[in-house]
Amino acid sequence: MKRFAPGAYDPEQDVWELYYLPDDFSQAHDVAAEYPEKLAELKELFWQEAERNRVLPLMSCMSIFFGILPPLPTITRFAFSGDVQNVQRGMVPRIIGRSHAIEGELDIPEAGAEGVIVANADFIGGFALWVDPHRKLHHTYSFLGVETYKQVSDTPLPTGHLSVRMLFEADENKPGTGGKVTLWANGKKIGHGKMPRTVPVAFSTYASMDISRDNGLVVDLDYEGKAPYEFTGTVKQVVFDLKPAQEQDTALHEHASIHAVAAGVAA
Repeated sequence: MKRFAPGAYDPEQDVWELYYLPDDFSQAHDVAAEYPEKLAELKELFWQEAERNRVLPLMSCMSIFFGILPPLPTITRFAFSGDVQNVQRGMVPRIIGRSHAIEGELDIPEAGAEGVIVANADFIGGFALWVDPHRKLHHTYSFLGVETYKQVSDTPLPTGHLSVRMLFEADENKPGTGGKVTLWANGKKIGHGKMPRTVPVAFSTYASMDISRDNGLVVDLDYEGKAPYEFTGTVKQVVFDLKPAQEQDTALHEHASIHAVAAGVAA
């Protein structure tokens, strides 16, 4: 793994091989030493195509294993309507290693409601905000299937139109950080708890993110028997509100804000 670490990997030190596929389909005979001009020609073509197809720098995908990620986007609020399903992992807001809030705008009838508000991934690594049959709000967070952290509201949610919120306040701005969780309904704190650690790299890929249900493998096994545990009230939307996690991300957001204001003035 160290060979491919950022700053350590040098593609020029790799051994380039050349095969003539019409006669050597299994690539058993390296002819690079016999045809150095052809090898040089194809190496030049490789770099041209690598640049054109945006795969440079090589092995950049390995950077995630060393805690190096590209700058976060300057958008910090992501809204999903109540009928969105199967949001793939690359489209899920990057909550890892940072403070964030998940807010749900709900309608609960007088008879009550239960079910999932939002769920991402599954019990091998994922999170869910859901309501039990007693109208209590739950936040479930699975740490790689090894540990599961749960926070439950002290009181049932009110009926009618309401806003619920899960706020995670990170201890540190780094992947894997622990933090404090508080649960809210209509601006009133209704529950709290602690998460000693969080997923440092990525959640499970066996299920995607769903609003108002939990398709595929579930996040919390307590409602596995009711899966996909569709919310019986109405989820109008779910909003992720993210806090910039690093100093450079904060600077990026400030820079984007200044240019947005300047563009508005210029218009």
